[in-house]
Amino acid sequence: MLAAAAVRRRVLPVQLTPYQTPRAGIGHNGGPTLDVSWEAWLWRKASAAVHKPPRRDIALHRLKRAERLGLDYRAYAGVLLNRGTHLGAAIFLLDGLTAHEMQNASDRIAAIPDCHILVGSNDDLDPALTARAAAVTATADPRALQRAIDRFILDHHGTPSGTFLVGTTSAHLRAAEDAGLALFLWARDYFRAAH
Repeated sequence: MLAAAAVRRRVLPVQLTPYQTPRAGIGHNGGPTLDVSWEAWLWRKASAAVHKPPRRDIALHRLKRAERLGLDYRAYAGVLLNRGTHLGAAIFLLDGLTAHEMQNASDRIAAIPDCHILVGSNDDLDPALTARAAAVTATADPRALQRAIDRFILDHHGTPSGTFLVGTTSAHLRAAEDAGLALFLWARDYFRAAH
């Protein structure tokens, strides 16, 4: 009697993930499986709402603000979508730039309006640049640099998610990640795009 019950029992294959499907048969195009679950529908609806194009006036305002900061629209809008805040502070760490690149950087930074700016370098800086910056720091010691970034954000009542960093070395990238800043850009790319 027990043996007869075992024969009638169906063995269902174990499926570890919803994406692990049996091998596609003849006529199948090899695409992903159709997910018609409630959670997938909610995710698609929320994703479409977030990524829908903004109204024209909002897009123009974001574009204008991005251009004033020297950013492209995509980077600025990405910070808005990911962090939910507008960028209001910038940190420029300018070690290793040539004299010509430093002059271009100085001119570009001095022209940025309505933004709190921290400039860091171990070299001599242009007086116009130091006059425009809210704070100036040395970048030789990583711990001192991290404290200067934290102090700068606190002194100007900002947040790390509202601050971006333009740097020249992997140590600057690490400092941006440690501080939890919204965006890191390489200095040569940032100043090249600005002109």
